[in-house]
Amino acid sequence: MLGRRLKHGMLAAVVVVAFGRCGGPSAPPGRIAFYSQRDGNDEIYVVNADGSGLERLTANAADDVSPAWSPDGATIAFVSDRDGNEEIYVMRADGSGQRRLTETPGPEHHPDWSPDGELIAFMADRDGNRDIYVMRADGSAEHRLTSEPGVDMRPHWSPDGQSIVFNTNRDGNFEVYVMDASGGHVRRLTASDELEIFPRYSPDGAWLVFAAGYGEDREADVHLMAVDGTGERALTSDPGREEDVVWYPGGGYLAFQAEFDGNFEIYVMRSDGSDVKRLTNHPAGDYWPTWTEH
Repeated sequence: MLGRRLKHGMLAAVVVVAFGRCGGPSAPPGRIAFYSQRDGNDEIYVVNADGSGLERLTANAADDVSPAWSPDGATIAFVSDRDGNEEIYVMRADGSGQRRLTETPGPEHHPDWSPDGELIAFMADRDGNRDIYVMRADGSAEHRLTSEPGVDMRPHWSPDGQSIVFNTNRDGNFEVYVMDASGGHVRRLTASDELEIFPRYSPDGAWLVFAAGYGEDREADVHLMAVDGTGERALTSDPGREEDVVWYPGGGYLAFQAEFDGNFEIYVMRSDGSDVKRLTNHPAGDYWPTWTEH
């Protein structure tokens, strides 16, 4: 059953607290990695979940983007074009030990770790079509999961490792789909005239968050729905774009990128949409948060 979208402003229970006015949530422990052009080109940074302790992890002339923490918090997968093509790399949590996992003519994007840390799902263009692939965490045993015409992207594993949620435009518009971890039993969870992208499972596997909108005004909000596609509702309803939302691994909180003040920054809020707190503040913009509790 496909969920129905609520209009902006209809979720009366959502309370947005501006950072610096009424304080913010008592943030859980952990660190949030993201990428930013604040030092001239896209590099990966990490900050504590309360906004303190900002550190830069990569430093080179190439673009390093799309970080993803391993489940144990020891490793970060990311995308870099330092060798002339967008490939998937890994590094230790302190930025050391950077090494490449893929080496193909086409680009790779959107790495995501399996819950046991043994596998990485990602998007790749091997034959002119962007599909979902899986490989071992050392880059070996790569295999393809999807092969439909269109763009399949942003895979994310379910907490039990049995399913992968992703978004695709194979039916003419970007919607949220889910499939078995083997690539079988593909089914669509959303159906609207808007775009639904960046889906991610909650730590308990009961919910999905994603960004919805991107009409002529190019605005988008964070939405929540049950894993079967029912009960969809908006968690944010502000002008601009709120997107690329991720869960705190322990549950109860979300991090996301938003342009509340005309520039993309990283924010944290409770999983009901309340107590929004800004973590970063830089004119260059900050993107693609990923959260570890370690």
